[in-house]
Amino acid sequence: MSMIRLIPLMLLLAGCGETSQTPEEPAGEASAPAAPASVPAAGVAVAAIDFGDDEGDWANDNECDDPRFQGEGMTSTPLLDEDRGHDATDCRTAYEAGELQLKPGEE
Repeated sequence: MSMIRLIPLMLLLAGCGETSQTPEEPAGEASAPAAPASVPAAGVAVAAIDFGDDEGDWANDNECDDPRFQGEGMTSTPLLDEDRGHDATDCRTAYEAGELQLKPGEE
């Protein structure tokens, strides 16, 4: 191959490693608007629900034990009023997956 043919190829390859740089955004400015709160099939925005804490005896067992909820994500054991608001992670996870919803009047 002649040197004349290699020079354009070499120039092309030399430019492949370059990256374009864009100016940084000024501090404090967001690059995109905040995402809206997710609204599962149950219809109430997750951000609007106070799921409580994980202080219940049955928290973090992958079943919602909070009597404010209903649906297939609930525990099959009897619900106790003392578990109200004390199984946040399990209930939030099931709610976001569309496996349960708030009972009427619990909003």
